Amino acid sequence: MHKNRNAKTQRRKDAKKEISPSLRLCAFASLRFCSYAQRHRYQFLLCLILALKTACMIFTILHAGIGLSPDEAQYWTWSQFLDWGYYSKPPGIAWEIWLGTKLLGNTELGVRAIPLLLGNLIPMLVYFTAWCCRLPSRTCFWASIMIALTPIGIFASLLAITDGGMVFFWTAACACIAYHIERKQQRWLYLWVGLCVLAGALFKWPIYFLWLLLPIISLLTPQVRSYKIFLGIIVSLVALLPTIYWNTIHEWATFRHVGATLAGGHESTKSLIQPLSVLGFLGAQAALVSPILFILLLMAFWTMYRQWHTIPTGVRFCGSIAFLSLTIGTLCSFFIKIQGNWVIFAYPTAFVLLSWYVFEEGKARQRWLAGGLALSVIVSSILLTIPKIQSSGFMGKEISIPYRMNPFRHNVGWDNLKIALEKSGYDLKTDFLLSHTYQTTSILSFYGPEQKRAYFINLTGRRKNQFSFWPGIEQEQQGKKGFFIVVENIPQLTRNLDEMIETYSKEMASYFETVRFVDTYPLFFAYDKMAKGALIFECTNYNGMLPPNTDQY
Repeated sequence: MHKNRNAKTQRRKDAKKEISPSLRLCAFASLRFCSYAQRHRYQFLLCLILALKTACMIFTILHAGIGLSPDEAQYWTWSQFLDWGYYSKPPGIAWEIWLGTKLLGNTELGVRAIPLLLGNLIPMLVYFTAWCCRLPSRTCFWASIMIALTPIGIFASLLAITDGGMVFFWTAACACIAYHIERKQQRWLYLWVGLCVLAGALFKWPIYFLWLLLPIISLLTPQVRSYKIFLGIIVSLVALLPTIYWNTIHEWATFRHVGATLAGGHESTKSLIQPLSVLGFLGAQAALVSPILFILLLMAFWTMYRQWHTIPTGVRFCGSIAFLSLTIGTLCSFFIKIQGNWVIFAYPTAFVLLSWYVFEEGKARQRWLAGGLALSVIVSSILLTIPKIQSSGFMGKEISIPYRMNPFRHNVGWDNLKIALEKSGYDLKTDFLLSHTYQTTSILSFYGPEQKRAYFINLTGRRKNQFSFWPGIEQEQQGKKGFFIVVENIPQLTRNLDEMIETYSKEMASYFETVRFVDTYPLFFAYDKMAKGALIFECTNYNGMLPPNTDQY
């Protein structure tokens, strides 16, 4: 017996000698990795889903035919001329796009590179916020998945807009508060919150709304109450300095624009209360998160109220900040038109509350949550494929979707602009491009040959824009030939074509020696019928005159 045991021991030693040290190291590392992955399986699963989502969004940007929106193209033009401020927004979005294009070039992917990154960082931050509320890993995971796979997260990863940066830093500020109130620490709380608000205000000023909500929440959650909030407010106001500096030498345009918008920039009716506007606002919220999840969220708010004294303090804070944001937005929509994305910052913390509610109340609601997420992914995927379906069909079959149902009508067809301009006789070296809207001017700047900046001519007395504060055609293009571009979708394109040609020819004749309508070039075909086109006018010998200056902001 003793000899057999010694023989087995010797065989094991011989076997170990036959295995190389590198293989033993790999085996050891694999075992440790598997052990670590098992303990942190929800974090690994989240990273895997976000990586898959990123791959899908990159494919969409490159191959779905969804070009830049006019606003994205406008922000790109800003990034080409870095400054401390811009006409209608703080400088953060221009700095963000500048960084992305430095990394990936002046391409659609370059413009959307940082939003694509934020589309991953925001779900991770929501996971961290839920963790700060002392929620289990599974609950944290589902909170982050909701923000990643609802239309909010999907389209935030696609479009280069100001909301992404603001929502990221709003969520970071809420995570700081949740962390400190759960651990009953306030020493540096409002300094960190102030820095987060400062960074978010470089993208969009509504983040300052957080300072109005915190005093209300402090009445219900004493852990938030502190005189040090004034330190955070002072720190956050530093974000206004770059914009104030820019405005001192640019007619205070940003503040005039914001003031004009608040005073009369919204649609108004004779009645004080507008029920249809309220329904539109609530419908937009349901569309942003999927109707099923929105209903579950309303149920979660009710449960939060009923169990106010028993739910975790951090979850109560997250639910309160979301509830107040949505409630105030709903009340305001009774009197003015509120865009659906104006309270988008409510949802990162709302999903923390919703995830707590679903996983505390039983399996039935878990199935509804899974169904809501599945519906969200399916609907978002269909919306993203509509441009390709309309232009090329689906798997060799023609699926009829009316062009007006294309949510990306303002994004499609821009790649054909360069071809249309070359066919019309445009010479990059000697000629220039111009349009009567800042949207088309921005698109021409990005998609025109070699991305040469186009010019804005205010034929119709529209409000000023960023192009109004850059050198214009009267300074740089006098005596030269320009190509005036008008872009229209159907039905206006076909219904008013002759009238538009005549009107624009007469208006441009005041500023050029000769004006010749070249042609209407198709930009986008839906089922072999032109759905979007560019009217191109050749205008020779610019006389240096401009339309009357407008005082509208």
